[in-house]
Amino acid sequence: MNSSKQAVQFRPFTRTEHAFQKLKICRYCGQFTALWEEECTSCGRSALVPVESYAKRNARRYLRKDLAVGIVLLAAAVFWGHSAQQMLLYGIVGALLLLPLVLLQQRIYPYEQRRQLIRLFRGRITQIQEGLGVNHKHAVAQRQLSERVSYEMLREIAVLIHNDRIRLQQVALLQSFVLRKDMELKLDPLLIKSFEPLMVRYIGEIARLNRELIKDRTFRYVIFYERRILEMAGGEDILVRVASAAVRKKRYVVTHAAFISRYVRKLPKERIQRLYHIIQENPLEPFGDLADEVKIAYLMEQYKS
Repeated sequence: MNSSKQAVQFRPFTRTEHAFQKLKICRYCGQFTALWEEECTSCGRSALVPVESYAKRNARRYLRKDLAVGIVLLAAAVFWGHSAQQMLLYGIVGALLLLPLVLLQQRIYPYEQRRQLIRLFRGRITQIQEGLGVNHKHAVAQRQLSERVSYEMLREIAVLIHNDRIRLQQVALLQSFVLRKDMELKLDPLLIKSFEPLMVRYIGEIARLNRELIKDRTFRYVIFYERRILEMAGGEDILVRVASAAVRKKRYVVTHAAFISRYVRKLPKERIQRLYHIIQENPLEPFGDLADEVKIAYLMEQYKS
Protein backbone atom coordinates (compact mmCIF):
# COMPACT_ATOMS: atom_id res chain seq x y z
CA MET A 1 0.00 0.00 0.00
CA ASN A 2 1.25 3.46 -0.86
CA SER A 3 2.04 5.23 2.44
CA SER A 4 1.32 8.62 0.83
CA LYS A 5 -2.35 7.77 0.39
CA GLN A 6 -4.83 9.41 2.72
CA ALA A 7 -7.30 7.62 4.95
CA VAL A 8 -10.57 9.52 4.51
CA GLN A 9 -14.25 9.38 5.34
CA PHE A 10 -16.43 10.86 2.62
CA ARG A 11 -19.50 12.87 3.48
CA PRO A 12 -22.70 10.93 2.69
CA PHE A 13 -23.82 11.30 -0.91
CA THR A 14 -27.49 12.21 -1.29
CA ARG A 15 -29.09 10.48 -4.25
CA THR A 16 -32.01 12.15 -5.99
CA GLU A 17 -34.70 10.72 -8.24
CA HIS A 18 -33.84 13.25 -10.95
CA ALA A 19 -30.47 14.86 -11.68
CA PHE A 20 -31.94 18.38 -11.76
CA GLN A 21 -32.88 18.03 -8.09
CA LYS A 22 -29.21 18.67 -7.30
CA LEU A 23 -29.55 22.22 -8.65
CA LYS A 24 -30.16 25.30 -6.52
CA ILE A 25 -30.78 28.86 -7.68
CA CYS A 26 -30.16 32.18 -5.98
CA ARG A 27 -33.43 34.10 -5.58
CA TYR A 28 -31.60 37.44 -5.90
CA CYS A 29 -29.00 37.11 -8.66
CA GLY A 30 -30.21 33.93 -10.40
CA GLN A 31 -26.89 32.03 -10.23
CA PHE A 32 -27.14 28.24 -10.23
CA THR A 33 -25.11 25.77 -8.19
CA ALA A 34 -24.98 22.01 -7.68
CA LEU A 35 -22.93 22.23 -4.50
CA TRP A 36 -23.94 22.40 -0.86
CA GLU A 37 -22.91 25.99 -0.03
CA GLU A 38 -25.48 28.03 1.89
CA GLU A 39 -24.45 31.43 0.52
CA CYS A 40 -24.43 32.36 -3.15
CA THR A 41 -20.85 32.65 -4.41
CA SER A 42 -21.93 35.42 -6.79
CA CYS A 43 -23.85 37.87 -4.57
CA GLY A 44 -22.97 36.48 -1.14
CA ARG A 45 -26.58 36.28 0.06
CA SER A 46 -28.17 33.34 1.83
CA ALA A 47 -30.81 33.03 -0.86
CA LEU A 48 -30.14 29.64 -2.45
CA VAL A 49 -33.21 27.46 -2.92
CA PRO A 50 -33.73 24.13 -4.74
CA VAL A 51 -35.00 24.65 -8.29
CA GLU A 52 -38.13 22.64 -7.44
CA SER A 53 -38.95 25.06 -4.60
CA TYR A 54 -38.32 27.97 -6.95
CA ALA A 55 -40.69 26.47 -9.54
CA LYS A 56 -43.34 25.86 -6.85
CA ARG A 57 -43.17 29.49 -5.78
CA ASN A 58 -43.53 30.68 -9.38
CA ALA A 59 -46.46 28.32 -9.92
CA ARG A 60 -48.22 29.67 -6.82
CA ARG A 61 -47.64 33.24 -7.99
CA TYR A 62 -49.01 32.48 -11.45
CA LEU A 63 -52.16 30.87 -10.08
CA ARG A 64 -52.67 33.56 -7.47
CA LYS A 65 -52.73 36.19 -10.21
CA ASP A 66 -55.74 34.48 -11.83
CA LEU A 67 -57.43 34.17 -8.46
CA ALA A 68 -56.70 37.82 -7.65
CA VAL A 69 -58.33 38.89 -10.92
CA GLY A 70 -61.42 36.89 -10.02
CA ILE A 71 -61.57 38.42 -6.54
CA VAL A 72 -61.19 41.95 -7.97
CA LEU A 73 -64.05 41.32 -10.43
CA LEU A 74 -66.18 39.97 -7.61
CA ALA A 75 -65.42 43.01 -5.42
CA ALA A 76 -66.24 45.35 -8.32
CA ALA A 77 -69.56 43.59 -8.95
CA VAL A 78 -70.52 43.86 -5.29
CA PHE A 79 -69.43 47.49 -5.14
CA TRP A 80 -71.54 48.47 -8.15
CA GLY A 81 -74.66 46.78 -6.83
CA HIS A 82 -77.65 49.15 -6.69
CA SER A 83 -79.04 47.76 -3.44
CA ALA A 84 -78.02 45.69 -0.45
CA GLN A 85 -79.93 42.70 -1.84
CA GLN A 86 -78.27 43.06 -5.24
CA MET A 87 -74.84 43.35 -3.63
CA LEU A 88 -75.51 40.23 -1.55
CA LEU A 89 -76.71 38.36 -4.63
CA TYR A 90 -73.63 39.39 -6.62
CA GLY A 91 -71.42 38.33 -3.72
CA ILE A 92 -73.01 34.89 -3.45
CA VAL A 93 -72.96 34.27 -7.22
CA GLY A 94 -69.37 35.52 -7.45
CA ALA A 95 -68.26 33.28 -4.59
CA LEU A 96 -69.94 30.28 -6.25
CA LEU A 97 -68.11 31.08 -9.48
CA LEU A 98 -64.77 31.47 -7.67
CA LEU A 99 -65.09 28.10 -5.93
CA PRO A 100 -64.65 26.04 -9.17
CA LEU A 101 -61.64 28.23 -10.03
CA VAL A 102 -60.02 27.44 -6.68
CA LEU A 103 -60.71 23.72 -7.08
CA LEU A 104 -59.39 23.78 -10.65
CA GLN A 105 -56.20 25.51 -9.52
CA GLN A 106 -55.63 22.85 -6.88
CA ARG A 107 -55.85 20.17 -9.57
CA ILE A 108 -53.60 21.88 -12.09
CA TYR A 109 -51.02 23.06 -9.53
CA PRO A 110 -48.65 20.04 -10.09
CA TYR A 111 -48.83 20.58 -13.87
CA GLU A 112 -48.18 24.28 -13.51
CA GLN A 113 -45.22 23.55 -11.26
CA ARG A 114 -43.78 21.23 -13.92
CA ARG A 115 -44.39 23.87 -16.60
CA GLN A 116 -42.56 26.49 -14.54
CA LEU A 117 -39.65 24.08 -14.04
CA ILE A 118 -39.36 23.40 -17.77
CA ARG A 119 -39.64 27.11 -18.47
CA LEU A 120 -36.83 27.77 -15.98
CA PHE A 121 -34.48 25.25 -17.61
CA ARG A 122 -35.25 26.33 -21.18
CA GLY A 123 -34.95 30.02 -20.44
CA ARG A 124 -31.77 29.86 -18.36
CA ILE A 125 -29.71 27.07 -19.88
CA THR A 126 -26.75 29.44 -20.31
CA GLN A 127 -26.87 30.51 -16.65
CA ILE A 128 -27.05 26.86 -15.57
CA GLN A 129 -23.97 26.01 -17.64
CA GLU A 130 -22.13 29.03 -16.26
CA GLY A 131 -23.04 28.10 -12.68
CA LEU A 132 -21.83 24.52 -13.12
CA GLY A 133 -18.65 25.88 -14.73
CA VAL A 134 -18.04 27.99 -11.61
CA ASN A 135 -18.66 24.92 -9.46
CA HIS A 136 -16.11 22.95 -11.46
CA LYS A 137 -13.46 25.66 -11.12
CA HIS A 138 -14.03 25.79 -7.36
CA ALA A 139 -13.75 21.99 -7.11
CA VAL A 140 -10.44 21.93 -9.00
CA ALA A 141 -9.05 24.83 -6.93
CA GLN A 142 -10.14 23.11 -3.72
CA ARG A 143 -7.71 20.25 -4.42
CA GLN A 144 -4.86 22.36 -3.06
CA LEU A 145 -6.66 22.64 0.29
CA SER A 146 -8.46 19.31 0.56
CA GLU A 147 -8.45 16.48 -1.95
CA ARG A 148 -11.37 14.90 -0.12
CA VAL A 149 -13.58 17.99 -0.44
CA SER A 150 -12.47 18.43 -4.05
CA TYR A 151 -13.60 14.88 -4.83
CA GLU A 152 -16.91 15.38 -3.02
CA MET A 153 -17.57 18.53 -5.04
CA LEU A 154 -16.76 16.80 -8.32
CA ARG A 155 -19.03 13.93 -7.31
CA GLU A 156 -21.96 16.35 -6.99
CA ILE A 157 -21.18 18.14 -10.26
CA ALA A 158 -20.85 14.83 -12.14
CA VAL A 159 -24.54 14.15 -11.57
CA LEU A 160 -25.29 16.98 -14.02
CA ILE A 161 -22.15 17.15 -16.18
CA HIS A 162 -21.26 13.94 -17.99
CA ASN A 163 -17.80 14.10 -19.54
CA ASP A 164 -14.57 12.13 -19.35
CA ARG A 165 -12.63 15.08 -17.94
CA ILE A 166 -14.64 15.16 -14.73
CA ARG A 167 -14.73 11.36 -14.52
CA LEU A 168 -10.95 11.17 -14.78
CA GLN A 169 -10.50 13.94 -12.22
CA GLN A 170 -12.57 11.91 -9.79
CA VAL A 171 -10.58 8.76 -10.49
CA ALA A 172 -7.29 10.64 -10.02
CA LEU A 173 -8.46 11.91 -6.63
CA LEU A 174 -9.72 8.48 -5.58
CA GLN A 175 -6.26 7.07 -6.30
CA SER A 176 -4.85 9.38 -3.60
CA PHE A 177 -7.07 7.85 -0.90
CA VAL A 178 -6.91 4.59 0.98
CA LEU A 179 -10.00 2.87 -0.43
CA ARG A 180 -11.95 0.49 1.80
CA LYS A 181 -14.74 -2.03 1.37
CA ASP A 182 -17.07 -0.03 3.61
CA MET A 183 -16.87 3.06 1.35
CA GLU A 184 -19.67 3.96 -1.04
CA LEU A 185 -17.57 3.40 -4.14
CA LYS A 186 -18.72 3.45 -7.77
CA LEU A 187 -17.30 2.36 -11.09
CA ASP A 188 -19.74 2.41 -14.03
CA PRO A 189 -20.43 6.19 -13.79
CA LEU A 190 -16.67 6.85 -13.83
CA LEU A 191 -15.73 4.77 -16.87
CA ILE A 192 -14.19 6.76 -19.71
CA LYS A 193 -13.89 5.93 -23.41
CA SER A 194 -10.12 6.13 -23.86
CA PHE A 195 -7.32 4.05 -22.39
CA GLU A 196 -6.00 5.58 -19.19
CA PRO A 197 -3.66 3.80 -16.72
CA LEU A 198 -5.31 5.67 -13.81
CA MET A 199 -8.65 4.20 -14.84
CA VAL A 200 -7.19 0.71 -15.15
CA ARG A 201 -5.56 0.86 -11.73
CA TYR A 202 -8.84 2.05 -10.23
CA ILE A 203 -10.63 -0.90 -11.85
CA GLY A 204 -8.05 -3.17 -10.25
CA GLU A 205 -8.73 -1.64 -6.83
CA ILE A 206 -12.48 -2.03 -7.24
CA ALA A 207 -12.06 -5.65 -8.37
CA ARG A 208 -10.10 -6.26 -5.17
CA LEU A 209 -12.47 -4.44 -2.82
CA ASN A 210 -15.93 -5.00 -4.30
CA ARG A 211 -16.22 -7.28 -7.31
CA GLU A 212 -20.00 -6.66 -7.39
CA LEU A 213 -19.23 -3.30 -9.02
CA ILE A 214 -17.52 -4.98 -11.98
CA LYS A 215 -20.23 -5.18 -14.63
CA ASP A 216 -20.62 -5.44 -18.41
CA ARG A 217 -19.27 -1.98 -19.23
CA THR A 218 -16.11 -2.64 -17.24
CA PHE A 219 -15.61 -6.05 -18.85
CA ARG A 220 -15.95 -4.47 -22.30
CA TYR A 221 -13.49 -1.70 -21.40
CA VAL A 222 -10.91 -4.14 -20.03
CA ILE A 223 -11.22 -6.57 -22.95
CA PHE A 224 -10.95 -3.75 -25.51
CA TYR A 225 -7.72 -2.46 -23.94
CA GLU A 226 -6.42 -5.85 -22.78
CA ARG A 227 -3.14 -5.71 -24.70
CA ARG A 228 -2.32 -2.25 -23.41
CA ILE A 229 -3.18 -3.30 -19.87
CA LEU A 230 -0.78 -6.24 -20.15
CA GLU A 231 1.99 -3.74 -20.96
CA MET A 232 1.39 -1.97 -17.64
CA ALA A 233 3.29 -2.88 -14.47
CA GLY A 234 0.91 -5.21 -12.61
CA GLY A 235 -1.46 -5.18 -15.57
CA GLU A 236 -1.85 -8.95 -15.67
CA ASP A 237 -2.80 -9.03 -11.97
CA ILE A 238 -5.56 -6.52 -12.70
CA LEU A 239 -6.87 -8.66 -15.57
CA VAL A 240 -6.87 -11.72 -13.31
CA ARG A 241 -8.91 -9.82 -10.71
CA VAL A 242 -11.42 -8.75 -13.36
CA ALA A 243 -11.66 -12.32 -14.70
CA SER A 244 -12.22 -13.49 -11.13
CA ALA A 245 -15.06 -10.96 -10.76
CA ALA A 246 -16.70 -12.35 -13.90
CA VAL A 247 -17.00 -15.79 -12.30
CA ARG A 248 -19.67 -14.59 -9.88
CA LYS A 249 -22.43 -14.86 -12.52
CA LYS A 250 -23.10 -17.51 -15.14
CA ARG A 251 -24.14 -14.78 -17.60
CA TYR A 252 -20.73 -13.11 -17.34
CA VAL A 253 -18.96 -16.45 -17.72
CA VAL A 254 -20.87 -17.20 -20.94
CA THR A 255 -20.48 -13.69 -22.37
CA HIS A 256 -16.80 -13.31 -21.54
CA ALA A 257 -15.68 -16.94 -21.74
CA ALA A 258 -12.77 -16.23 -24.11
CA PHE A 259 -11.42 -13.50 -21.82
CA ILE A 260 -11.70 -15.66 -18.68
CA SER A 261 -10.02 -18.60 -20.44
CA ARG A 262 -6.83 -16.57 -20.89
CA TYR A 263 -6.44 -16.11 -17.11
CA VAL A 264 -8.22 -19.11 -15.65
CA ARG A 265 -5.03 -20.86 -14.53
CA LYS A 266 -4.09 -17.82 -12.40
CA LEU A 267 -7.45 -17.62 -10.63
CA PRO A 268 -7.80 -18.48 -6.93
CA LYS A 269 -8.75 -22.06 -6.16
CA GLU A 270 -12.31 -21.24 -5.08
CA ARG A 271 -12.90 -19.32 -8.33
CA ILE A 272 -11.70 -22.27 -10.40
CA GLN A 273 -14.00 -24.58 -8.45
CA ARG A 274 -16.94 -22.27 -9.03
CA LEU A 275 -16.16 -22.09 -12.74
CA TYR A 276 -15.95 -25.86 -12.93
CA HIS A 277 -19.38 -26.29 -11.32
CA ILE A 278 -20.96 -23.62 -13.56
CA ILE A 279 -19.68 -25.39 -16.68
CA GLN A 280 -20.69 -28.85 -15.43
CA GLU A 281 -24.20 -27.66 -14.58
CA ASN A 282 -24.69 -25.92 -17.96
CA PRO A 283 -23.36 -28.31 -20.63
CA LEU A 284 -25.36 -26.68 -23.43
CA GLU A 285 -23.92 -23.20 -22.95
CA PRO A 286 -21.27 -22.02 -25.49
CA PHE A 287 -18.24 -21.87 -23.19
CA GLY A 288 -15.81 -22.69 -26.01
CA ASP A 289 -12.17 -23.20 -24.99
CA LEU A 290 -12.98 -22.12 -21.44
CA ALA A 291 -14.44 -25.54 -20.65
CA ASP A 292 -11.15 -27.28 -21.46
CA GLU A 293 -9.04 -24.67 -19.65
CA VAL A 294 -11.18 -24.93 -16.54
CA LYS A 295 -11.02 -28.73 -16.56
CA ILE A 296 -7.23 -28.64 -16.73
CA ALA A 297 -6.98 -25.98 -14.00
CA TYR A 298 -9.45 -27.89 -11.82
CA LEU A 299 -7.52 -31.17 -12.16
CA MET A 300 -4.27 -29.36 -11.36
CA GLU A 301 -5.80 -27.96 -8.20
CA GLN A 302 -7.08 -31.39 -7.25
CA TYR A 303 -3.61 -32.85 -7.83
CA LYS A 304 -2.04 -30.18 -5.56
CA SER A 305 -4.51 -31.06 -2.85
